[in-house]
Amino acid sequence: MGRSATQDLLGLLESVLQTEIKGLLVRDTEGTILHTGNTSSEMTEYSLVSGGCAASVFTNKQIFPSEAQTEMLKKIINIYSFAPFGAALSRVVAGAKILETITNRKNLDEVLHQLISSVIINGQFGRAGIMFLNEALLELRGGIFCNSDMKIDVTLFRNLKVGFETKNRLSDIMFFDKTDTIDLNSSDEYDPLKRYFCDEVLVSSLGIGGKPIGVLMVCKPTYSRADKDALRLFGNICSLSIEYFRAVKQLELVRSELDEAKRISSNNDNLLQIGSLSATVAHELKNPLIAIGGFAKRVEQAGGLSEDQHHWISIVQSEVNRLEKIVGDILSYTKRVELEYEKINLVQFTEEVIQILKNCFSFEQINVVVNIGNGMYVDADRGLLQQVLMNLITNAVQEMKKGGDLIISASESKSYVTIGVADTGNGVPEELREKIFEPFYTNKKDGTGLGLALCKKVMRAHDGDIYVSDAQKGAVFTLLLPKRGQE
Repeated sequence: MGRSATQDLLGLLESVLQTEIKGLLVRDTEGTILHTGNTSSEMTEYSLVSGGCAASVFTNKQIFPSEAQTEMLKKIINIYSFAPFGAALSRVVAGAKILETITNRKNLDEVLHQLISSVIINGQFGRAGIMFLNEALLELRGGIFCNSDMKIDVTLFRNLKVGFETKNRLSDIMFFDKTDTIDLNSSDEYDPLKRYFCDEVLVSSLGIGGKPIGVLMVCKPTYSRADKDALRLFGNICSLSIEYFRAVKQLELVRSELDEAKRISSNNDNLLQIGSLSATVAHELKNPLIAIGGFAKRVEQAGGLSEDQHHWISIVQSEVNRLEKIVGDILSYTKRVELEYEKINLVQFTEEVIQILKNCFSFEQINVVVNIGNGMYVDADRGLLQQVLMNLITNAVQEMKKGGDLIISASESKSYVTIGVADTGNGVPEELREKIFEPFYTNKKDGTGLGLALCKKVMRAHDGDIYVSDAQKGAVFTLLLPKRGQE
């Protein structure tokens, strides 16, 4: 048996208030619209006015809704009680359809599809579209569009952009929460809209809690007061739907982050134990390794060795060097990161790192490109940042055994500096992009699995991060460093 409109209404109000509702009373100038549950004086009453309606919510305890919650409550009550389409469609039926659309928890695209269709059918408009605000670029971008043939445009309309180079009537409607008509011939800024709408378009602001998120636009030959009221209603529906799904998405994200935090906490406990054990073992191994390497060198210098003995001594020295590197990596990873910040010129710094590495192995088949502006600086610990960059460049060169391009670039925003190291090697499979930064994970025969883990640790100590993504060919490792003193 399906849920009633009243049950949907109560469920939606409870999801906003995060508390159980015992009773609800909704009235307008003509009388009582809805009276359900326990509305006695024993209950705690919370009242609000929305348009021409007054609503009282009855609960077991005192509630103190935030401004955003109050705004959502008003819109929900207004949607439920308002029926601008004539007596044939009662308030309860209109409310039931609208609330069912939202509380069915379909994805947002499906809900907007259904709502934009309802604007055409119930509102008796010829065309309708929703555009969303990009506040950073001060422009509206197409979201969804529908005409009287019920053809939903999800491609071309989404490429539509309308900027606000100057204050205009469209921006006034959106930012001041209005519903009104606009003559598209009144400004060249509206030219992109003419392909989709008639010369005079009716526009309603979309938003929650005084914060604009876009506009709902419709057109037909002439507009009445009822058309404006209808569009205002649908604007409220769209706003509520978008905010509802944002809230659901945010809740899912918080739950996901909580699960991830629990997993990380468990892993960190294990890593602390492994790290402590590794550091102890590494310290115990360091001195014997130095002694073995020293004795091997003295035996070699003493002379009188056969060719086979020279070969065996070289193997001992090689293996000692390899073990010393492993021990060094373990000690570096388990050691507390202490930073000494300085202002670093990125161009000079990068060239110094490349020169150091060129003395260690061949770059003959590698085409090195540095795309960094001369005036770009970063605040970081020079030694540790050098260690990170050397590690990334070394890995990139080793990935390109037959040669390729090594591209080191940098860019900056108000708060961050980003350094990229791209190669034309084999890339990193998507399923391994998080795993490669875990301690002791490696796919190299002679690797320790601590190089990238140490890079991650150093970047996190700088309040930055490191991540890997696809390049056009190969992979690109990106370092994110905050500007000190910036927010």
